[in-house]
Amino acid sequence: MENTDTFHILALDGGGTRGIYTAQLLAEIERAFQTRIKTCFDLIAGTSTGAIIAGAAVSDIPMTDIVELFESETPHIFRKRWYRIPLFLSKYPSEQLAQVIAKHIPAMPLGEIATPLMITSSEISKSEVHIFRSNYESRYSEGTPPTNKEVCLRDAILASCAAPTFFAPKSVDTLLLADGCLWANNPSTIAATEALSVFRKEAREIRMLSIGTGHSTNMYRQRRGWGFITGWGGAKLTSYVMTLQAQASAHTAKLLLKGNYLRINPEIDRWEIDNLTQLDTLKSLAESDFEKYAAEIRTFIPT
Repeated sequence: MENTDTFHILALDGGGTRGIYTAQLLAEIERAFQTRIKTCFDLIAGTSTGAIIAGAAVSDIPMTDIVELFESETPHIFRKRWYRIPLFLSKYPSEQLAQVIAKHIPAMPLGEIATPLMITSSEISKSEVHIFRSNYESRYSEGTPPTNKEVCLRDAILASCAAPTFFAPKSVDTLLLADGCLWANNPSTIAATEALSVFRKEAREIRMLSIGTGHSTNMYRQRRGWGFITGWGGAKLTSYVMTLQAQASAHTAKLLLKGNYLRINPEIDRWEIDNLTQLDTLKSLAESDFEKYAAEIRTFIPT
């Protein structure tokens, strides 16, 4: 029988449209184990597209609905402007993303969310990290008031999704926020730290399921010119840095939690975060990976 003190964490990477992999894998978990993701974890952490999925999970939205969101709404989110001067405008209007979030995610304050939730973002005016939390700190940290309790869940998600050059930063109160992928594309390490510090768990009591959105096996090759566009590939460099951070976070969490950390992250080709042509492929990958990891996943959710 599992230790009743076990603290279950779900950590969800960023990755734009590749988040359909995460949503499909979680939908397979809900189907196979006849449960909702919300009831399986004591803490859910998400970055960018992972923040959308995490917000849906704590709102008790079925993951099949979020798979449908990716299938039907990403062409709207990533519809390019009919005009654009790349040096002066983001690649996509933020309004399209905001419309989709408003359509699918409830407009509730973070303070009214019962499930402990962490959403990462970056405060770019002060070069600081920023974490949105649901109203749980006061329950576990003596003398520490809850933070962000009046902030709307939708706004926290939009801030976490504001990938530089793809979307404009999001203003929330006095903060100017961008995508959490800049420092925590894989939120495993910060989620583990939260469990240790705020929830006062020991490492042996923590059990974490971490889901990535794909590790590219075809990023760079040897070449002569290594300019920003010719060699480093502009937007490709952003994807590369996100991938490195995700790997570093996974390695750190694995060292800390040892066998209590399960990382599922498929090998993929180099698909940008706004790629719309691989959604079916990513869904199929998630279905096959669930079959591959089903027995292990079962040990990472409460019985």
